[in-house]
Amino acid sequence: MYLEALNDKEKELFLSLAYNLSAADKDYSPEERITISSYCREMGIDFDMSKIDLSVDKVLDEMNSICSTQMKRIIVFEAMRLTLADLDYDDDERTILNKAIEKFGLGKDFHDKCENLINDFIALQEKMNELIIE
Repeated sequence: MYLEALNDKEKELFLSLAYNLSAADKDYSPEERITISSYCREMGIDFDMSKIDLSVDKVLDEMNSICSTQMKRIIVFEAMRLTLADLDYDDDERTILNKAIEKFGLGKDFHDKCENLINDFIALQEKMNELIIE
């Protein structure tokens, strides 16, 4: 939704974070693959595994040093949307996102607001699908 606002370096870092989140629960689900693919389309870039940094701490440190507060909010929101895509927000994914929120200084309430809004959005999508697709 908001990823086009990121610059090229931020997009690259976001994809590294997104992949690490997707792989954190040892289940790179079809829903997560589809979401990452849609993120790539939105950002106008290709997914290139050779550019993925598998060190979450390094990725978060670099994001923290180059991203504005608004970009950090976008990154956390979109990353959480990814973790909820398969309806399985497990402890490993939660740990990575909480680490990002703490490092970025966004506060626990930001986590809770994002999670609630995304869950509401998912529920709304399901209702729309029931109405339209049946």
